[in-house]
Amino acid sequence: MSTQNQSRTLLLALLIIGAGVFLLLESLGAIPYDLSRFFISWQMLLIVIGIYNLTSSQHKTGGVILILVGSLFLVNKFDHLPFHVWSVIWPSILIIVGISILYNHTRRKNYTFSDGKTTVFDDGNTTTVDDADTIDEVSIFSGSEKQITSKNFRGGKITSIFGGSEINLTKAELSTGRNQLEVFYMFGGSTIIVPPDWDVRIDVVAIFGGFSDKRYHQKVVASDYNKQIVVKGLVIFGGGEIKSY
Repeated sequence: MSTQNQSRTLLLALLIIGAGVFLLLESLGAIPYDLSRFFISWQMLLIVIGIYNLTSSQHKTGGVILILVGSLFLVNKFDHLPFHVWSVIWPSILIIVGISILYNHTRRKNYTFSDGKTTVFDDGNTTTVDDADTIDEVSIFSGSEKQITSKNFRGGKITSIFGGSEINLTKAELSTGRNQLEVFYMFGGSTIIVPPDWDVRIDVVAIFGGFSDKRYHQKVVASDYNKQIVVKGLVIFGGGEIKSY
């Protein structure tokens, strides 16, 4: 077992033991009500899950956001504050989202793009055809449709904030190895259409939202296990799905 897995297992065990001890003391009346109402809450659950995710290199960003969101809503339980809590929570969430976008933007320079792009008009809808090996799709208060025709697709980024997109990968081919597609949705989402024989793994953190693989009702058999795409990221009040024709 790796050092990271050992740390995650140890932390999980400590969190479970701590929760058990706290609930036992609370049931015996040893914990004051004012204290227990803070610790026994869905807000604290978000914070605990966020702390656990910090031990994973793949979920650190989601862990930090869970801790911040849980903490912001936990503040609402405090009485006699000199300000209205909701007037602070929503601006804080917007700041968190903005920081996340800036963080993702600083990493876009690692992607390379081809120049071959055309636009196809079909019954009034605009579909962009792109042969780039990576994508960087951003939809803010808008929608878009994109068809990828790359024969060496390596992933990229999809960002949807109060918007949505449809990414059609049915004419694309995966690059050999582990490819990664990062998603960030807030009050938005996207539909990702892939060939039925692709090996797709989902590693998405959802807060009041979801991300699902709608191909599960089909018999999905990967034709080449040396080619894989991992969809990872964060969904807040939004949703996404993987589909195949």
